[in-house]
Amino acid sequence: MSLFSYEQIRAMKPGEFRVYNYVAAHLDTAPDMNIRQLAKEAGVSAATVLRFCEKAGCNGYTELKYRIRQEHNRQSRTGRYDAVPAVQYIENSAADGTFAKKMARAAKICADADQIILSGDREGQTLTQYGAYLFCSIGKAAFPAQHGYGTICPGGNIRIAVLILSASGNSQDAVSLMHSYKKADASLISFTNTEQCPAARMADVNFSVYMPEICRASEAGNTELISQIPAVYLLETLAAEIQKYLKSC
Repeated sequence: MSLFSYEQIRAMKPGEFRVYNYVAAHLDTAPDMNIRQLAKEAGVSAATVLRFCEKAGCNGYTELKYRIRQEHNRQSRTGRYDAVPAVQYIENSAADGTFAKKMARAAKICADADQIILSGDREGQTLTQYGAYLFCSIGKAAFPAQHGYGTICPGGNIRIAVLILSASGNSQDAVSLMHSYKKADASLISFTNTEQCPAARMADVNFSVYMPEICRASEAGNTELISQIPAVYLLETLAAEIQKYLKSC
């Protein structure tokens, strides 16, 4: 959703980000809600909604509703998926010195490792296979976990780098696996949606993308998904940085 810049989104606290996610998934109905109704639907307080307005650069709730309505009209006219947040993330990352330093550190961890293990949940599982293919293509031993988070950390003196792909970063399986790898002295890298989740805090290096959640109906109920464009960008950038590091050694 192009309603907010990446810098604005990244500065949001967890409650404010919940408002953002709700608005992004309900552009058609959110402008018709009063502040208490929006707060209730997002599971936050009215004060949090007001803080969200401030973080978004709006002069009050009325301006926020106007901007939401304008964004909904824009998307209705284009009639296509809104990839703007993902593009914003990529553009900001390319110009961010801190991002470059984190990527260089992650690349060194992976280049120095004897094995790279990739684990993920839901849509992240498919990306672990792609990531393993990328890393193997540049000469690294890389393996996707066969059952989400089911890979066991090898023993002995094998140096392991573990890449966790988890949008929520709250999965009990992911947290348990990261804890077991930490005890085995493995290095942890995580791709998550926010940096406030356990998978982000436990990692040696974390990349948080702050994509809006997309609510989709399924037989099991509503499923919260996010764009995977940033994750593909991160995997390909990491592979390129690993290759660059290996050539410089």
